[in-house]
Amino acid sequence: MRRCRRLRRGVPAGCSRCGGPGGAPGRTTLATGLAGELARRGLSTLLVDADPYGGAVAQQLGVLDEVSGLLAATRLAAAGSLDERFAATQRRLSDQLRLLTGLPRPDRWPEVRPGALTALLERARHEGQVVVDTGFALAPDPYGDPGGSGRPDRDSLTREALEAADDVVLVGAADPVGLARLARALGELDEHLPGTPVRVVVNRMRSTLGWRAADVVGLLDGIGRHEGVHFLPDDQAAVDRALVAGRLLVESGDSALRRALARLVDALAGVPARR
Repeated sequence: MRRCRRLRRGVPAGCSRCGGPGGAPGRTTLATGLAGELARRGLSTLLVDADPYGGAVAQQLGVLDEVSGLLAATRLAAAGSLDERFAATQRRLSDQLRLLTGLPRPDRWPEVRPGALTALLERARHEGQVVVDTGFALAPDPYGDPGGSGRPDRDSLTREALEAADDVVLVGAADPVGLARLARALGELDEHLPGTPVRVVVNRMRSTLGWRAADVVGLLDGIGRHEGVHFLPDDQAAVDRALVAGRLLVESGDSALRRALARLVDALAGVPARR
């Protein structure tokens, strides 16, 4: 299958995956923020919740839907009928933004057959930008296949999303525990997916931590390959406004966090914001 060119080159189609280590560093907030900002710039965008531990994108955006768009779409992909019915699996959030809701329960991850997510993403990227929110783990679980059958483990869904992505956005928290996890995740990415562009996002950066952005960049430069390090401010007020209202950050007024996300999209897509 033809791979579309990369978001970072500013072309009209691409697939970007948002992930990060465990500990709630802000993966879903980042994914919804990026998708909302791309849509605001007039780019047709699909936000896919592919977290194998249970999706939270729909809840964050106030979408009360008992039907999983991800499960419906991957079943269509496995049956070879995705082209005809793909649009019916998506929730339209605005003229430019659509959502594919995630797993309703964590135990339903085996229903996503190997290769189905890849087929779904390849189909979606022909229509525009694709932002995927995935899980936190990469390495196969040594206890996930006790019989040695070779069946996919839960985190194979995350690995599949990574392999299909044009760009990977890896997010971690700015505190000491979060940075340690981020450094390990960056090393794992370099080991499992050499050659895939990775942009590192340090979330909830604040002066009270006692270190500068240059200190964090220096730390990460010694861990693994990346395309750049970006910082998002600790702007809980903006997050709370959007979360309580079930809205995107771009719909919740101006904020330091929204401006930082816009700069990140500038780096990824190179598409200027509409005035």
